[in-house]
Amino acid sequence: MRRSSLLVVFLTVFVDLLGFGIVIPLLPLYTKDYGGSELTGGLVVGAFSAMQFLFAPFWGRLSDRLGRRPVLATTLLGTALSYLLFAFARDLTVLFAARTLAGFFGANIPVAQAYVADVTTPETRARGMGMIGMAFGLGFVLGPAFGALLSEHVGRAAPGLAAAALSGTAFVIAWARLPESLSPELRSKASARRAHPILFLSQALRRPELGGVLVLFFFLVAGFANLESMLSYFVEDRYGWGKLEVGRLFAFIGLCIAFAQGFLFRRAAARFGEVRLLRTGPLFVAAGMQVFWLVPVWPLLLPAVAIVALGMGMSNPSVPSLISKRSPPHMQGQTLGLSQSLGALARAVAPPVAGLLYDRVRVPSEGGCVTPFLWGGVLLVVGLALGRRGLVATAADAAPPAAAPSVE
Repeated sequence: MRRSSLLVVFLTVFVDLLGFGIVIPLLPLYTKDYGGSELTGGLVVGAFSAMQFLFAPFWGRLSDRLGRRPVLATTLLGTALSYLLFAFARDLTVLFAARTLAGFFGANIPVAQAYVADVTTPETRARGMGMIGMAFGLGFVLGPAFGALLSEHVGRAAPGLAAAALSGTAFVIAWARLPESLSPELRSKASARRAHPILFLSQALRRPELGGVLVLFFFLVAGFANLESMLSYFVEDRYGWGKLEVGRLFAFIGLCIAFAQGFLFRRAAARFGEVRLLRTGPLFVAAGMQVFWLVPVWPLLLPAVAIVALGMGMSNPSVPSLISKRSPPHMQGQTLGLSQSLGALARAVAPPVAGLLYDRVRVPSEGGCVTPFLWGGVLLVVGLALGRRGLVATAADAAPPAAAPSVE
């Protein structure tokens, strides 16, 4: 039952993120078509991350109180409605509203992570979180290719309609095939306080075993966002690449990271543990980011991709796995939501800073600005230094969960 439930969660996250990936690359183009500036395009993209920052812990805590299944199904249905609004948007106001709504309902990853925490033991937790990471990566990689094809060959509304259909399919899967994972006893223990759960972030940061991991995760996402946001400009300036070549590079990066998170991570976590992986993974990402600009010819970018993928594959799933082990069973959703909230904040803040560095602070090199890559590496090292208090193994990391519930 647990294995089939994990498969349903995997399919749900994959289908949902496939729809997300279909829409994302088209946002700058649609914003420009509706008369918006680059700043407006940034605000449209940032609206999604801002809503995720605010509401990831909200949906997580609500799932602690009501159960994972109804919250996950509700958010998937709401996401489908936001994509329908996107499909029929013909001005900036509706486009902005569609992305705001998508960010509100799309802040449901901590609910899926909490479900995995409910139905796994500490020994199998890493494997479950790795599956979520692989579903996330595959959906995000394949989505942009489908979106570009639909927009070019079918019509403007086609990507939004396809994304709505995919999220609707995920809703049907979750509603029809996903059993509830959280027992009534644990639901009754969840906090009924009315304060927004984002206000409890400071409380979580003061707990050494949680705060260190949360801080490190923020810097991990912020550092990697420098690579994500500026790599297109860099390879265009250095190698003269166009959209097709850039798309292939990003697809290759995504597939490598998905493979690392889905297959390599569970074996490495079983052998070394999440704490040791988090001590070394960010260093691999930082080193790989430097290889991107140090290599003289583009074929040597492939080793850089492998290094970054290995680092992200070790680091990214380790964070929710550790957080879930170090949180009470009735607060899994809220605490995992706080981590996703910090990740959303990093994705909202880091790209504009990276763009400013690329435009204004140019370190001499043979084509393309390397400053964002250097800065991204610095952020990762700083994150390791600030998060060191969370990178100490605790008894909770290996202890069996207290009264671990089975799937209903």
